[in-house]
Amino acid sequence: RAAQAYHMRVMGKTWDEIAAAVGFANDANAIRAVRRFVGRLPDPSPEETRTVWRDRMEHLWSLAARDAETGRPGALRAGVAIADRAARLDGLDAPTRVHVTPGADELDEIVARLLRMGGHEEIVDADVIELEAIETRRFDAD
Repeated sequence: RAAQAYHMRVMGKTWDEIAAAVGFANDANAIRAVRRFVGRLPDPSPEETRTVWRDRMEHLWSLAARDAETGRPGALRAGVAIADRAARLDGLDAPTRVHVTPGADELDEIVARLLRMGGHEEIVDADVIELEAIETRRFDAD
């Protein structure tokens, strides 16, 4: 019963709904049973919430995969949406960001090197206010 109660909780059921469906006298008994079964009661911490949502997405993924195999309309789109959400949940598709704060002399040298690489002459008297890398490419220093 505790395993079934845990599964129902992962599927988004309330403790009252779980108690009624599984046969516990009340929600407190269902909570106690799940706590004993899992080792602790899931708390609303972000990592625990992610764990619950991972379990939910695994369930939804299996349904979408089954439906896609049978050719059900919209199943592939649903599967892609589930995969996208799972990747965002764990930050797998997060952009890599590198923050560099060079000194003024070093920044001048970087700008000059980039200008030379682009076939331009150096700018003698320019103030760089902000620099943002749009695309990352590897280049070797002179």
